[in-house]
Amino acid sequence: MSLSDTFIRRPVLSTVCSILILLAGMISLPLLPIENLPNIAPPTIQVNANLPGADALTVESAVTGPLEQQINGTPGMDYITSFSTSEGASQINVFFKANTDPDIDQVNVLNRVNTASAQLPSSVNSQGVTVQQTASSYLKVYNITSTEGQFDRNYLNGLYQLNLAYPLTRSPGVGQVTVFGSSNPAYRLWVDPQKLARFNLSVQAVTDALSSQNQIVVGGSIGGPPSTAKNQTTYPILVEGNLKSVEEFENLILAGGPGGQGSDKGPDGSLIRLGDVGRAEYAFQNFNQAAINAKTGYPCVGFGVIQLPGSNAIDTAKQVDVVLKNFEKTLPPGVVLEKVFDQTDFINASIWGALDALRDAVVLVLLIIFLFLQDWKATMVPALALPIALLGALIFVKIFGFSINELTLLGIILATGLVVDDAIVVVEAVSARIEAGERPFLAASNAMKELTGAILATALVLLAVFVPVTFFPGATGVIYRQFALTIVFAIVVSTFNAISGKPLQSALLLGGGKTEPKGIAWTLIGAAFGAGYGYLFGGWPWCIGFGLLGGVVGTFLQPIFRGFNRLFDSFANTYSRLLAQVIRLRRIVVAVLLAGVVLAGLAFTAIPTGFVPTEDQGYGLGIIQLPPQASLDATMEVAAQARKIVAAEEDVVSGEMIGGLGFNGGALNQGVFFFGLKPIEERNSPDQSAGAIIKRMNKSFAAIPGAKVLAAPPAAVPGFSAQGGLSFQFNDLSNGGYSPTDLYNMAWQLVKKAMASGNFFNLYTQYLSDAPVWRLIPDRDRMASLNIDFSKAMQVLGVFNGGAFVNQTYENGQYRQVYVQAEGSERDVVQDLDNLYVPNSSGELIPLANVVKVKLDSAPPIISHYNLYRTVLIQGVENLGKSSGQAIEALQSAFSKISFTNIGFAWSALSRSEVAAGSLAALVFALGIIVVYLVLSAQYGSYIDPMIILMTVPLAMLGALMFLVLMHQVNNVYAQVGLVTLIGLAAKNGILIVDLANQRMQTGLSAPEAVKGAAESRLRPILMTASAALSGFFPLVVAHGAGAMSQRSVGSVIFGGLLVATVTSLFVVPAFYVLMKNLESDWFPASKQTEPVLPEPVQP
Repeated sequence: MSLSDTFIRRPVLSTVCSILILLAGMISLPLLPIENLPNIAPPTIQVNANLPGADALTVESAVTGPLEQQINGTPGMDYITSFSTSEGASQINVFFKANTDPDIDQVNVLNRVNTASAQLPSSVNSQGVTVQQTASSYLKVYNITSTEGQFDRNYLNGLYQLNLAYPLTRSPGVGQVTVFGSSNPAYRLWVDPQKLARFNLSVQAVTDALSSQNQIVVGGSIGGPPSTAKNQTTYPILVEGNLKSVEEFENLILAGGPGGQGSDKGPDGSLIRLGDVGRAEYAFQNFNQAAINAKTGYPCVGFGVIQLPGSNAIDTAKQVDVVLKNFEKTLPPGVVLEKVFDQTDFINASIWGALDALRDAVVLVLLIIFLFLQDWKATMVPALALPIALLGALIFVKIFGFSINELTLLGIILATGLVVDDAIVVVEAVSARIEAGERPFLAASNAMKELTGAILATALVLLAVFVPVTFFPGATGVIYRQFALTIVFAIVVSTFNAISGKPLQSALLLGGGKTEPKGIAWTLIGAAFGAGYGYLFGGWPWCIGFGLLGGVVGTFLQPIFRGFNRLFDSFANTYSRLLAQVIRLRRIVVAVLLAGVVLAGLAFTAIPTGFVPTEDQGYGLGIIQLPPQASLDATMEVAAQARKIVAAEEDVVSGEMIGGLGFNGGALNQGVFFFGLKPIEERNSPDQSAGAIIKRMNKSFAAIPGAKVLAAPPAAVPGFSAQGGLSFQFNDLSNGGYSPTDLYNMAWQLVKKAMASGNFFNLYTQYLSDAPVWRLIPDRDRMASLNIDFSKAMQVLGVFNGGAFVNQTYENGQYRQVYVQAEGSERDVVQDLDNLYVPNSSGELIPLANVVKVKLDSAPPIISHYNLYRTVLIQGVENLGKSSGQAIEALQSAFSKISFTNIGFAWSALSRSEVAAGSLAALVFALGIIVVYLVLSAQYGSYIDPMIILMTVPLAMLGALMFLVLMHQVNNVYAQVGLVTLIGLAAKNGILIVDLANQRMQTGLSAPEAVKGAAESRLRPILMTASAALSGFFPLVVAHGAGAMSQRSVGSVIFGGLLVATVTSLFVVPAFYVLMKNLESDWFPASKQTEPVLPEPVQP
């Protein structure tokens, strides 16, 4: 009695099981979220602080250092990076291990930041230190611009801040919004140092007056409790303590009123106000950025939406789109909101691309099955297995918290070629027994007694292959897990259905005999099938063509089947003759097999490696870098030149150029840019691909004098970094033994050495060590003799030249900072320092030049850290024809050849995951083979039979790797998952042959007779299942459009490997079977005849 007998005898139970699976799957499908990839990037917590006016060295020591030292060692932390800039900004990114909870990580970092706050300058604490979850790539980038350049950035920024900023940041799923080319509105008080001096006032008069006269005042109430009178009314007192307009700030009293200093009255006896010594302006918190539209060159204000880690990209994008549509309704004439890029466009396109591949796979699988079975009723048995297995898999996808993404869809597509195998084997066996004269239900029962063991064995093999890889850590583990478990889910459901439903369906559908496909009905059925596929393929225009083709095929089905049968019979006869020769020459076959094993090992180590394929995501980005002394105006001039090159590309539809911003910290001599492309379906030529466009841009950018401008694709996996390519941290381990210039020179030495290898299209660093600076040296003795307080003197310097955040006001309930700074015309050249005065203890103003010396020097504009060490971030993109794995190896090799002292290196961003995954590839494959071998050993009670079954695996791997090379792919994570899948696929054919050969040997046949008969008997099922699987995998091999590179990577491996495995298993398994069985009988002559002797029980 087999497991299937219960379901064969109880048809209602069998059908109920299938219906329940279908219903649960259909319920699960709309409940599953949709995204491009699962959360592969590790949780990242970002800490931001500002020390206005400070240089990079000061920010490093006063802000970044104390914060880093406290944050370092946070539980679950993987590594930490930071940037300290000459614009007074400190940014720390804490990267955690993939298995940590981002919310807990944020709390842990926040607690440590709070501990460090006492060590920070007061001006840093007064502005606040932010701690937030973040990602390194943008979900959407837009810009607000004008149709004819009639509006400036200040006006455009006002529209954004008033009507969009708050609704956008509170939109569900939005983690952070970065504004490009602008900043938050603020009140700026511009003062003239010389006018202040004429009134005998210092800058402290302005800051003191501001602190005194611009503040929140609580007035209480009239008649409020407790009260001696029995008041019937209460009147709150509203005090206008804050200044709320440019006019009110310009009327700020500096002398003669609260907080006044120096003379009580002006020369004419009036009060001295801010307007007498400067002006007020409603502008920006800082002026370190500017932006222009890449297509028009008009001023713009851009913004990038960063998705909240753990949220769903599609859902977040829908919420943001609602906000943006409402914002567009508020825009005045002449102002437009322009999309630069939206990652969900690529996500949706890649999902549809995968669904197209799934559609083609299902159709091809059904056609192949119909060609072999030549009976629509028999074809229905495996056809029904597809929706049950695929929808059933979605039940578990939902239970395990997965989503519909590129990985799970690839798993579903691969499962399409796998889940029909058992149904094909069942229907073939039942059909053969019915044709031999058995009654349908008896035929189903007898067939399952023979097949149940093989079905369970093949299922266990596939499960054994995938289960170990699900326990791998990090980003690689996430990819393996979602990919592998989706296939496992489908296999589990398919195996259950093969045992519970397929025998009954075979008995019911095949009981009436085989139907001959003839007559006009088959012409109509073929036409309808073709027209339906044509509609799904390309809409109504394709219906006619495919409908006609289907009608022709339907009309000539009988001749097609007869021709196929003659061809198959001829092949079967040829195979039988060849098999007899192969069995006789089995020692030669085994020698060839061993040579294949060696070649497979060599190929595995020789083929270039990578992490994940770089897809055409429909947009690109780039960097701009000028010499360190360049101003923002100079940077924008270069941006304007680069803009024309970007706009000249016909496939570029939008973009923006931003000066003063960098992907790794910002400086006035740096810039970034983004550009969006036409949809990928409108770019059919290879010259229209994102890679080709970027290559042409870089060739033109090279002609821009005095600047480095580079375009690059986005990161292959969102969340790791904004740019694609390598990220190499060149770390100073000397604890201050190297100056920034020393570190810079050594880093460039490494860059030149690595570039000489020919593996890089470009390799660069944006690190600069020698930006010109004016070094101010205070004469402390002189200050003391003149009764000048050092801190007040430095305050004068910092406020006038760097600007000082003093306090805040509120505009319509919205927070606005207030800054004081000298007019731009009073700090253009170093000689303007002569116009600054500092007060002594007697209130006299002393020229600053009397107590300081100034000399020209150099310092880095940005200082980067990796794990608290100073570092130089080296980035690059591999050359055409080279893989990222080859580039990584070349850079590491160049580093080892130079033999630096007290210099280390580390990989960051996506490169870190790739390096970690590199050592896992061989381990994953080896583990898969070992676990499968052990499972098969337990199944067969033998260590010999699993060796026979698995002998085709190395040859399958060799075929897979050869096909990978032919398709110009590399051995990346997707290919490695394909190789693991191949272990189970290659073993399935061997299981079918070995299982039946063992049964025949038990009837007294010799090993050659048993295996030859088994191979001949299993030839048709093996070729049918393999052809069905290959047809299911073929759409992945020829994939195009969004997500095609990932589909080709896994499809090439499995298609090529299974093709070789199918051919070799038909010959290698029988030959090796005979050899091993003969050796087994020679070495263990009694192993099959005697049972193990158990010891007698011991009597008490």
